[in-house]
Amino acid sequence: MRPLNDFEEVLDQMRDLHDRKMADYGRPADPFANVRASEDFGVEGWVGSLIRANDKMRRLQSASQGSELRNEGIEDSLIDLANYAVIALVLYRQSRDVTPKQ
Repeated sequence: MRPLNDFEEVLDQMRDLHDRKMADYGRPADPFANVRASEDFGVEGWVGSLIRANDKMRRLQSASQGSELRNEGIEDSLIDLANYAVIALVLYRQSRDVTPKQ
């Protein structure tokens, strides 16, 4: 089934990239284990996700100023940035036992 628009296509790409990376970084019992590992250093998992998002922002900032990204392109970095924001929201809600708003 073809996504209805560009936005939905990007959401599909976000899910695909997330799933592929979680196969490498996550654990079966906890797909966010790599991000939640920040808790070992006293940093809440959702904040750890923001730190990783900031790393992506730095990469994108470099690219926007003319630097060539060698290991990961702009599009993948943008998708990662969006995924880290979603992961941060999920971990934030879990840490506060917040029910998602409908």
